[in-house]
Amino acid sequence: MQDFTPACENFYTTPKGQVCTTLVAERMRWLWPDLRGQAVLGVGMAAPYLAMLGDPQTNKVAVCPKSLLLAGAGQALSGVVTCQSNPCDLPFQDAVFDRVVLVHALRGAENFVPQLREAARVLQDDGRLMLLVPNRLAGPWRLRGSPFAADRAFTRRGLRSLLAAAMLRAERWDEALFLPVGPSCRSVQAGRRADIAGKVLCPGGGSLLLVEAVRDMYSVRPVGLTARRRWLSRLAVPVAGAARLVNRGGASRLRQR
Repeated sequence: MQDFTPACENFYTTPKGQVCTTLVAERMRWLWPDLRGQAVLGVGMAAPYLAMLGDPQTNKVAVCPKSLLLAGAGQALSGVVTCQSNPCDLPFQDAVFDRVVLVHALRGAENFVPQLREAARVLQDDGRLMLLVPNRLAGPWRLRGSPFAADRAFTRRGLRSLLAAAMLRAERWDEALFLPVGPSCRSVQAGRRADIAGKVLCPGGGSLLLVEAVRDMYSVRPVGLTARRRWLSRLAVPVAGAARLVNRGGASRLRQR
């Protein structure tokens, strides 16, 4: 289960944390501009971002580990209904949410597929999931001083493989915070200018990756099994009377043992 330290929780109550939330939430709203009347679930520590999404008609619920609420980060959770639960065992029925957001959710576990599949379980068939993770391209270094520094970093290719294993398909991408957290989150205006310049001068180099995914049962990929090696196939003991295919000089023929 995720380990949220008090320093991680209190980050969103600081001026720097509030600027970070504003900048990232702007990119989230670009992906999801209209959430009126929809049900949105946040997993991990998504409450500060959920508070800036949608409108009063949006039904927002956050799920976080028990350690988060016990530490008393009430300010970060204000305005969003929050419950304690294991992210791998959400207390909701199947297909009840239009949107699911995962922030600081992929940490403290070796296998993230069960958690992603659980998030996909509560998502409607036409629903969408959004995942925020650090970019492996120097993202953890630039995100030092924020909770994202403790999250698992990914490349876009790695995220596609992870989502496919959870029967999800990546559809749209975005990025944020091209500079280190200090100068990038000094003010909202400075952070916006830095992100605009980063998208023009260094596309793909944002510290944070935002990916929107949809359910896709056909995208699942088997893992860990590759083609059988030729030297291993030679060790197979032939069965009496079995036929095998022999390829010599480009011609194939069946030979009876």
